[in-house]
Amino acid sequence: MAIMIPQKPHHFEKYSLEDIMFDSLKLLSDNYYIFHSFKINKIYQGVLYESETDFIIFNPQKGLLCIEAKAGKVSYHNGDWYYASGIKMEHGGPFDQASSNKWKLKKYIDESNYRGVLQKLKMLHAVWFPSINEEDLRKITLPSNADMRLVLTKAAIENPEIYICNIFKTELPNHIETNLSEVEAKKFIENILCPAFNIFPSASLDIDIKKIAFHRLLREQAGILNFLEDQRIAVINGVAGTGKTMIAIEKAKRHAMKGQKVLFLCFNNQLKIFLSKQYKHENIDYFTIDGLACKLCDTSVANYKKLKNELEDMYLSNRFEYQHIIIDEGQDFGNESIEEADMIQLLEDIINDNVNQNTTFYIFYDKLQLIQSGKIPKYISEADCKLTLYKNCRNTENIATTSMKPLAINCPKLFDGCVKGLPTKMHFWHDEIALVDAIDKSILIFNNDGIKDIVVLTCKTEEKSVIFPYCRNGFYNKKIKFSTCRKFKGLEADAIILIDVDSETFSEKNVLLYYVGASRARFRLDIFTNLSDAECRKIYASLKPESTSPKKPQKDLATALNSIYEAH
Repeated sequence: MAIMIPQKPHHFEKYSLEDIMFDSLKLLSDNYYIFHSFKINKIYQGVLYESETDFIIFNPQKGLLCIEAKAGKVSYHNGDWYYASGIKMEHGGPFDQASSNKWKLKKYIDESNYRGVLQKLKMLHAVWFPSINEEDLRKITLPSNADMRLVLTKAAIENPEIYICNIFKTELPNHIETNLSEVEAKKFIENILCPAFNIFPSASLDIDIKKIAFHRLLREQAGILNFLEDQRIAVINGVAGTGKTMIAIEKAKRHAMKGQKVLFLCFNNQLKIFLSKQYKHENIDYFTIDGLACKLCDTSVANYKKLKNELEDMYLSNRFEYQHIIIDEGQDFGNESIEEADMIQLLEDIINDNVNQNTTFYIFYDKLQLIQSGKIPKYISEADCKLTLYKNCRNTENIATTSMKPLAINCPKLFDGCVKGLPTKMHFWHDEIALVDAIDKSILIFNNDGIKDIVVLTCKTEEKSVIFPYCRNGFYNKKIKFSTCRKFKGLEADAIILIDVDSETFSEKNVLLYYVGASRARFRLDIFTNLSDAECRKIYASLKPESTSPKKPQKDLATALNSIYEAH
């Protein structure tokens, strides 16, 4: 059987019978390569020229044949070829078109790095009339540019090899005979007839495409700033992955580009370090609230009362240099000391009372990431107007679903336009050696799939993590970043390995840590746990209270969390 490229015919008109001819050419022996709908596009002096050959037949021992197919009724008179509809054929009719396509292919080869093959390759052209019997053809007087010996008819459908071989026996004026070695034939196919053979997508292609999709979603989400152009004060809520931090950065950049000073506050020091490096700008100052307190009060430990006094003094003496204040991770500004100092309200008052009305105060928060303080700040909970972001711009749909399952939250709007992605994996391990081996295997799989941005997160502290003995200076096995869910909040990675998931993880006190950790993953999430069957049943019952007790507790719990079960 011949090698068909593609394996199924490209799009064709039904009346063309190209599918019938395609299936017929399959009957050729396995040293034939058949290319359907071979196209050459060439731009010359700014003009695009296109050609399409219905079939190219290549045999390393016989040569190359360009075939133009014409099914149904055709006619020729007054020097022109016509379809059954009476419409005149373009390109001078099938024989001229077949010949022209052959010469275009020759030129294409001559302009390539494989022009030398032309001295060893017989190239011919032919026309196939699949609707005409051979007897009927003999009754026709063909025009001078056509030759009966370069025509295939209905008879060739049943046994094409005999007729194809007869055409290949045709001598050429330059007496070229095909004489290609196996290596030369292979290179000719790979570099001329089917160059896609040499185009292998990189391992990271799938991830790159998903990133493009997420960037598009993020741009759409950032459009909310246009809607809020005249809003000086805004409180914006959104679950993990809705692009709060990136929108906050976009807001800061817009002002900074105009020469206006921006104070960007967050709670997490790792997030502050990342933002100050990644989005450095002379008009944007990044601080944690503690860092700001130490900086302005010249202390080594944050004192919010002193910070309040200093800010009030700066405001009254007109020393407060910022026109815009942006707070990210606003939910974490609700601890008792910050609340006592009424810090958020003070910062808003400083902006709101500024005689220069070109000032803004924006605060972004996620009530589900409330892991640094006991309650949402009073300022946020009492805000008159809150805007909610719904579109997920970070996680795949599968990861977002897995991260929110224990919270019993259903947000279909989050997945509007979202990339589906691969399902998460939930690994159950029973001894430390098996755990480490499984983690290493996950890292290897990620790397093979083109993912290098990998972070291992523990639901506990670093010291209490089961893999702490294998970590040093914040890295697992010297190369993979290792941190806690709490410290990594606000950041993200292409792949997250979430470890130390146990019965305490799903308690009301700790489940938000699980949510924070899992939702840091953009494209891949692997969860590692040593939950017993009894613990799995208990957690399963909390997730699905109306369901019966699972027969396979570990596997059923993984399914309930939208994950694939893996045992080690």
